Amino acid sequence: MDAKKTLIIGLTGNFLSDQRMQRIAAALDEGAWSPEVYYRAHYKYNKGKALKPISFPYKTQSLNSIFRSGVLFYVSFNVLLFFKLIFKKTSAYYAVDSDTLLAFTLLSKLRSKPLVYDAHEYFAEVPELNGKTLKKKLWHALTQWGVKQAKVCITVGPELAIELQKIYGKPFACVRNVPTLNEEKPAPAQDKKTIIYQGALNAGRELELLIDAMKELPDYHCLLVGEGDLSHALRKRAEGYNNIEFAGLLSPADLKKITPNCFAGYNLLDASGSLSYYYSLSNKYFDYMHAALPSISSELPEYLKLNAAWKCGVCIPNSKEDLIDLLNFWKNNPSEYVKLKENTKFAAQENNWNLEKEVLKNLLTF
Repeated sequence: MDAKKTLIIGLTGNFLSDQRMQRIAAALDEGAWSPEVYYRAHYKYNKGKALKPISFPYKTQSLNSIFRSGVLFYVSFNVLLFFKLIFKKTSAYYAVDSDTLLAFTLLSKLRSKPLVYDAHEYFAEVPELNGKTLKKKLWHALTQWGVKQAKVCITVGPELAIELQKIYGKPFACVRNVPTLNEEKPAPAQDKKTIIYQGALNAGRELELLIDAMKELPDYHCLLVGEGDLSHALRKRAEGYNNIEFAGLLSPADLKKITPNCFAGYNLLDASGSLSYYYSLSNKYFDYMHAALPSISSELPEYLKLNAAWKCGVCIPNSKEDLIDLLNFWKNNPSEYVKLKENTKFAAQENNWNLEKEVLKNLLTF
């Protein structure tokens, strides 16, 4: 058997809570590659709990930048990546999103090694850049430079793949962020009706809407899992609510234990100022599906298409009134909720990592 080739992966997120990148690294480790993952060192947000160390069968290392956000963070993190890896032998580089492209495009050129670009979102069109014309142009230019150098370009959804190919003039393959198939039977509907949100507590996720709706939904409980730029503001907004809980960051293993015991998954996005959100296909949608939870999503292309095909979730307008109406409808019409819940198990059979990882392996055959 041929020796495995080293693949250096870099991301500015926290690998310990990143289910997509853990799946990708594990899938590549099964085959011809020996991944080495370099990621952002974890720090606590407000009352968020630090994640427990996790052991992986491949090398991982956290890098600690003195800056926490903004341009200085991205520059400093790329500088750390570059000098950490400049003399390290590898067969290829794997840049996760545009915020690691600066270091990895330079390394790819200097070392004459292939570059893989994995766009988890339309990075130059995220809501944080709405109205910031100069920053958008800079991220577009950096992404164009990286895409030109990349041997393989990947993204998370078919609609986004089409859009990125139009913008950057190079084909993007789609590798969806779907969970590994769990053969266990779906959990029964819970008496405690918990609406779970999992993901970053950032702008554009309509979390303010969710919190405000809970005041009028005394029969429901809300669990927010994750941290982000709005961690402090959302906790302040939820003060005095007895049916809202912040769980902080959780490992994927802990999240898999908690999610099936919930009632429904929350996945609303404000795409009015963000093409990234408009073309999104979030991992949480599939995590809810595999946990046998009907999902509540925005009326965006990927979710409309999936719900039409599998009838395992509902798309609604982004309004507090529509969210309250839906949850009250499920409360008064439990058979309609049960139909959606039952359909999740059929959807999971065709939308899972057991099938999807083969797409990834076939892309990285150089």
